[in-house]
Amino acid sequence: MTALDRATIETGRAGFSLSGFARRTLSLAYRAIKMRNERAALQAMPDFLLKDIGISRSQIECYTCVRLAPSDTDGMDR
Repeated sequence: MTALDRATIETGRAGFSLSGFARRTLSLAYRAIKMRNERAALQAMPDFLLKDIGISRSQIECYTCVRLAPSDTDGMDR
């Protein structure tokens, strides 16, 4: 599905429902908590383990940020 197809489908919805809004809000909150936990786990690792993974300590924030970009899997990149 292309980005144009996704935009057409999402803007063609028949309105917004309260349950859909609540689901999206809870999903975003869950993702934020998950990213915060992953960031804390990476910060706790010693530098040699981070090097084995392929990232530096200064890149942890970038790799654990919540991105809200469209993707073909579930609507959001992780």
